[in-house]
Amino acid sequence: MNTSRVPLGASLAASLRSRRGLVAVGVLGIALFLFYISFFQDDREAYLFPGIVAGAVLLLCAVSLVREVFGLSADDFQPFPFRREVFALAVMAAAAAAAETVGMYVTCFVALFAVSAWYSPRRGRARIVNSFLFSAGFIGFMHVLFSVMLNVQLPKGLLI
Repeated sequence: MNTSRVPLGASLAASLRSRRGLVAVGVLGIALFLFYISFFQDDREAYLFPGIVAGAVLLLCAVSLVREVFGLSADDFQPFPFRREVFALAVMAAAAAAAETVGMYVTCFVALFAVSAWYSPRRGRARIVNSFLFSAGFIGFMHVLFSVMLNVQLPKGLLI
């Protein structure tokens, strides 16, 4: 008989006392809520894509929680200072507010460009060029995926 095994309840309790365990449970709860609001709608066909994405996120969160409970997570977490995240949060909030007025593609391009230029490890002109190319490529991919392939109606504003 192996006496070194920790009961599942004790492992779960220890995981919930850790910071990473609480984050895993919190993110799982948010993902579960997003799955619920995107999957259980009257018009299921309109919410098919968000439901698939929410289901995938829910699955990944559940895997993360299971890894945390059973001690399978790598212990290489490096904290990221919240003050470095404030800029990106402000840009995302401004983009969400401006999407209806300015247009989805232009707003997303500006927001993505600003965030990628802000966090880019490159300096000088390379930072601007790489951020521009990345943002333009991503917005092009987004246009093909949502407007062409999925025929999703996105907010159109003054600048498309």
